[in-house]
Amino acid sequence: MSRRGGRRRRRSAFFLFIVEFVLALIILAALLGVAAYFLCPLYKVKVTGTDLYTPEEIRGYILDDKYCGNTVYAFLKNKIHPKGDAEFIDSFEVKMTGRNSLTIICNEKPILGYIYQESDEKYVYFNYNGMITEISETYVDRGYMKVDGVSCEKPKVGSKLSIGESQIGYLTSLIKLLKKEDLMPNAIIYDDNGHITLEYDTYRIALGSSIYLEEKIQRVVWILPNIEGMYGTLHLEKFSNQNTDIVFEKDVDKSE
Repeated sequence: MSRRGGRRRRRSAFFLFIVEFVLALIILAALLGVAAYFLCPLYKVKVTGTDLYTPEEIRGYILDDKYCGNTVYAFLKNKIHPKGDAEFIDSFEVKMTGRNSLTIICNEKPILGYIYQESDEKYVYFNYNGMITEISETYVDRGYMKVDGVSCEKPKVGSKLSIGESQIGYLTSLIKLLKKEDLMPNAIIYDDNGHITLEYDTYRIALGSSIYLEEKIQRVVWILPNIEGMYGTLHLEKFSNQNTDIVFEKDVDKSE
């Protein structure tokens, strides 16, 4: 009887310890909650990472209920249930920068260029991998590369451009080279054979296929000072190591 009684007392003591521990945690959490409520009203919110939305729009999107006037609540809410992506924004980070202040960091979706779909009047934006990152009725004037002459069949965010892997490689490599050499055109134009022409204000540069792409762009860098302000087309479609002839064909209607 004494052994059984001892076991019961130990079990009762352990159970009592657990109850007291849980109650202590509840009381502590309640005290912290009260302290946070009275000591951490939210006075200052800083928004960084985007100029596509106003700070007021971002604050309204992230701090979207009546309790978000408290710094701790707003921080914890967005840690536990972060907001999903918004148009052109991949994710949001909410950081507590003080007892009464938060910083909202907007991580924009990476965009290299866009294709305008006339059929549904939408812009299909893509990244350096040819992946579609956004489909929108909104035109973003950020100097993204405009691509004409191709269309996307049933485009979906997260899928690749429907122009084939080789053409994606050609397109993305070309845009990188053009950016590097500060040669960004008004538009990149595809023809029916998948050949590319670059369109500038007064002249065009017909590159043809992706063969000898880097060499073609280097030749363009050397030649451009000589045709600046002229109207016509610089032909590099047939350029190769064996054929280095490059012809500038003036526009007849613009010739002096």
